[in-house]
Amino acid sequence: MSAAPALHHAIPPAICENCGETPAAPDHADYLSTPGMVRFVWVCGNCGHQFTTECAASFGPEPEQEAVKTFWPSLLIG
Repeated sequence: MSAAPALHHAIPPAICENCGETPAAPDHADYLSTPGMVRFVWVCGNCGHQFTTECAASFGPEPEQEAVKTFWPSLLIG
């Protein structure tokens, strides 16, 4: 069995601009057209406010798909 790429990387903390709470995790993330950038979409569990943050990705979509294939093959289509 081949080793999956290391997926541990830090997501910069986000603070809700509306109430000051820190959501536990982003709702979802999108790779941006700017190479190496990711947009995280957050939803505050306290007040429901939705907001985004952007940061550099520690890996791209190809290694991520390899990791998904290794650990959750049923999630891939095609």
